[in-house]
Amino acid sequence: MADIPLYCFFWIMTFLTPGTPGSNQPPREAPIDGIRIAWDRTTLRQLSPTSARYAGYARMIVLHDGSLFCVYECQGATHAIRSADQGNTWSEPTIVAAPENGIARVVPEVLQLQDKSILVSYNLRPPGNNTDSTKRFAIEVKRSVDGRQWSAPVRIYTAGHEFGNGCWEPAQIQLPSGEIQLFIANEGPYTQTNEQEITLFRSHDNGAHWTAGEKVSFRSKHRDGMPVPLRLKNGREIVYAIEDNGVPGQQSFVPVIVRTPAGGAWQNAPVLADSKDRAYALEARNRVPASAYAGAPYIRQLPSGETLLSYQSTEWRHNAPWDRSDMVVAIGDDEARHFNRKSRPFYFADSTRTCLWNSLAVLNDTTVVALGSTNGLGSNTGVWMIKGSVVPPVNAPRHAARIKQPLFIGGYGATQARIGLTWDSKQLYIHATVKDADVVDRGSTRDGLRLYLDPHNRATATPETGIFTVAIDAAGIVTFAEGEEGAWTTRKPSGVRSTVTRTANGYTLEVRIPWPAPGVKPGHTLRFHAVLSDATTTGTAYAEPLSGNENDKPYTWSPVKIVNEKHEHPEQ
Repeated sequence: MADIPLYCFFWIMTFLTPGTPGSNQPPREAPIDGIRIAWDRTTLRQLSPTSARYAGYARMIVLHDGSLFCVYECQGATHAIRSADQGNTWSEPTIVAAPENGIARVVPEVLQLQDKSILVSYNLRPPGNNTDSTKRFAIEVKRSVDGRQWSAPVRIYTAGHEFGNGCWEPAQIQLPSGEIQLFIANEGPYTQTNEQEITLFRSHDNGAHWTAGEKVSFRSKHRDGMPVPLRLKNGREIVYAIEDNGVPGQQSFVPVIVRTPAGGAWQNAPVLADSKDRAYALEARNRVPASAYAGAPYIRQLPSGETLLSYQSTEWRHNAPWDRSDMVVAIGDDEARHFNRKSRPFYFADSTRTCLWNSLAVLNDTTVVALGSTNGLGSNTGVWMIKGSVVPPVNAPRHAARIKQPLFIGGYGATQARIGLTWDSKQLYIHATVKDADVVDRGSTRDGLRLYLDPHNRATATPETGIFTVAIDAAGIVTFAEGEEGAWTTRKPSGVRSTVTRTANGYTLEVRIPWPAPGVKPGHTLRFHAVLSDATTTGTAYAEPLSGNENDKPYTWSPVKIVNEKHEHPEQ
């Protein structure tokens, strides 16, 4: 154990108590508060057969009995699997719909109905070079009472036989009235153009019969695609997420939300390009670059009301084609608006590894699952899942012998960090426990943590005066910097102390920052961020941020409230 002076500041103390920023401070941004999703790499599971040459497009639900039910496409068929232990282990797959006469049955979606039967929709797709007019695109559903034996297929819609005149990607919800609404992307009406609409079909008898299609959204000369519907828990609206390649200022597909009143009559249909009921899903500050692709959205909602949006995107990749995308998850409000706090559930340093045709499942109020089709975790493209924990806004309670660490980093690799903040009348404490099987504490690149503090909650867009970063590596070497006009400037005063201790499975770290007189007041909120660096003897393997935060944007950092009570957040 070593007690090491931190290369920082007598004068930093003045920034740790609420005060008034100087007149030359940049304007405050609206801070991003609320939950984050922390992904845990140790929960990775492959759901598709390891022997399959290709599997993808997975969708998962929680059944009434608490078990998990998942469907995906594999070798031209739709498979179903089940888990009785929250996704740790899975049954052998059963075939819901097999290819026939060269026509695949793929891109499935699953819904458990109010009578507890299971309804699976899927897409009939002829070969890519098809010229046989009898082999046509279509949408069908099958129903099961036990998830093993399936009914005869019910045909809902038939489109053309060519890929430019097909129908695609069914997804369905059930309203409180019992009506099922099923949405598809539909090129069928536009045989002379490249346009595509979203078409709605209705069933009032649990999927046995269906109405004719209704056009519910359309952007002229463009393509509304890949609809995923959701009835919001506030009971006021039905929304669906689509990919839209006609949003002004964007050069490719981006996620868009279309909405209608919760009754489901769709009296505002078709929702056209200029409708108030159609909007770019991402908050203005979090939109993708104009040249980036961001398609194939999926939407779900937490019991607490926050909406979760996933999509596949090239925004973190330089000049990549659309099929070199990452899965991205963003968090919105209870109205499916203002999506931000982006994260990547499946991280790959290798840019040839991708994650496509993704989805989300909400297991309960604390756990979500991301599902991806990826070539980054096995020899072939397969279906994988990873779990994420819902991290509520964090409190810093009074310091005690037993420290809670509610913040978690561990989505990129096997190395994990748990972090907590506490305080007493003399100082602020930042505690971290790092689990690392191979601690690198020598050489030019070392394991460690970089901590970020915005003590005033100034929530600026860039690093500015009074906002700090402290880097501590596994050898106990510390560097300190302060923001200055949008960049970080190294400082060398003294005052704060740190302790790094090696453990059997990694190391622990504690930073202690004294309060200036008269001390901190409970109720104050600061902003905090951290980045975990995992090194090898040849360099840095990766640097993983706290999920949902951006390193050099203080307004995105996690809020931490100073509270008088001890242990106001639950044990982690």
